[in-house]
Amino acid sequence: MIHFRAISAARRAAFLACALLAPGPTAAGQWESIETFGGAWDTDWGAVWAFPSGPSGWRGTYAEDNGRFWLEFTDHVFEGYWVEDKADVRCDTPLDGSHYWGRLQLGNSARFPGFEMLWGYCDTGRIDKVWTFRERLPDGL
Repeated sequence: MIHFRAISAARRAAFLACALLAPGPTAAGQWESIETFGGAWDTDWGAVWAFPSGPSGWRGTYAEDNGRFWLEFTDHVFEGYWVEDKADVRCDTPLDGSHYWGRLQLGNSARFPGFEMLWGYCDTGRIDKVWTFRERLPDGL
């Protein structure tokens, strides 16, 4: 806990100004109009390409095990699936021709301009793993 008595008046004013002027996280309803997702991204799974798909969706590809994903805006968040040719967990039923897949959910990140995808295996269980999109790459990748 920060005690305001222990810091100078100038630091106290600077702290309060930063706290009041810092942008808050994007509300879930604002993701519906996100336009900056498309293009090439540097992620912890390597380069990713994302493209608009339909009126409220995105699809993409990544090199990790011939990875692909798609997202749709449902209710108040972007949700979808990832599919790979091989993964750590084999699902009982196939999706898009593979037994290696799971759910995705687009989330906010404290590190702008990046963001995070939460993911899990198959169609049940927790979506508690993080796929970090760090920065946009030149689209001529």
